[in-house]
Amino acid sequence: MKKKLFIIVCVISLLVTIFAISGCGTQQKAAAPTPAPAGPTKHTVVGLLPLTGALSTFGENSSKVAALAAADVNAWLEKNNKNWRLELVIDDCATDPPTGLRKATSWYGKGVRFFVGPQSSGVAREVLAFANANKIIFSSPSSTAPGLAIPGDWLFRFCPSDAIQGPALARLIQDAGIEHLIFIWRGDTWGDGLKKATEDALKNTAVKIYPQQLRYDPTLEAFTVQAALLNDYVKDLVAKKVPLNKIGVAIVAFEEIAPFFTAANAHPQLRKIGWFGTDGTAMSAALLKDATAGKFAIDTKFASTKTRPEAKVAQSNYDRVRQHVQQVLNRDTDAYSYNTYDIVWSYAMAIDEVGYDAEKVKAILPRVADERSKTYGASGHVVLNEAGDRAFADYNVWVINDKREWENVGHFDSRANEIKWVRKLY
Repeated sequence: MKKKLFIIVCVISLLVTIFAISGCGTQQKAAAPTPAPAGPTKHTVVGLLPLTGALSTFGENSSKVAALAAADVNAWLEKNNKNWRLELVIDDCATDPPTGLRKATSWYGKGVRFFVGPQSSGVAREVLAFANANKIIFSSPSSTAPGLAIPGDWLFRFCPSDAIQGPALARLIQDAGIEHLIFIWRGDTWGDGLKKATEDALKNTAVKIYPQQLRYDPTLEAFTVQAALLNDYVKDLVAKKVPLNKIGVAIVAFEEIAPFFTAANAHPQLRKIGWFGTDGTAMSAALLKDATAGKFAIDTKFASTKTRPEAKVAQSNYDRVRQHVQQVLNRDTDAYSYNTYDIVWSYAMAIDEVGYDAEKVKAILPRVADERSKTYGASGHVVLNEAGDRAFADYNVWVINDKREWENVGHFDSRANEIKWVRKLY
């Protein structure tokens, strides 16, 4: 009896074990997750743009345009069944070189190798050594300092060097009939370079450069002292029998132009001389928002030069960019935002061809930008020279009119070295 009971217990134990094993096997099989279909790979491009600081108007424009370009790229990738998507991240460099370098370093640590920006030459110079050492591509829509025209570096510039803008500003000053010119400029890479390029272009002309010049700290927010010094310089020239309408000021500034004009407004004779600006002040929102500074700009016929978008190509995206900024920001955009659109697309087409590999993209980016922009360029046909900078450019002349709107009144033809006026200012 005990033997039979023992056998029965063994059989039952065996059956329980078999069912347990069978059940576990069934459960394991049922619990195994079904592999999710692999989604497209994401490749990140960071827009290192000045959303705050002295170039905030241009940074805001370019951030909106970069987002538009990224959306258009992803629509194209999806339509063509590509296995990757572009992830655009916008980060504020605050128009501040140390901030720009710190953020570039941080993004590099996260694996990012492609940047749209920086926009200012000061930030571009700050990140340049880091970019060259680590093989990171920066493509600026607006850095123009001649000192950054360096063959073989990792900074591309979809805008021309100020070696071209200098002659444009010099021609504007001459057309205004100025005989004595005072320079005021922000003391950074861009300001130093453009001031020198303009001064060089005025050599062997009738324009005399006043020996006292004002190079100011870019971090200044108030300009009472500088305006008073400028007024003293003008007084000195007047004492030497120079008429006020023959005295001019070339100011190389960003949006600190507004507080400078507010300070200058306190000196009546500074409203009676000629004032000339550059791409850092053309279409500045700060001048439109500040009633005193804006009125000063209108009364002095303050004229600024800025790169002129090239002739539209066959299927240009110029109108698409312009209309988008008008829709989202309710204003006309600046010339450099068109370059931003073309940078994003050039990156995308190069990455699609050779992958997310900075060395390979660097080797083909000039060709890709050339080929794509011939047909689709928002900024026209992009030809980069041996330094990776845009090779050709003309410049529009912008003023604030009586309606308190920026108006394009003419353009500088760099080949003819003359301004073709739409509306004569002088």
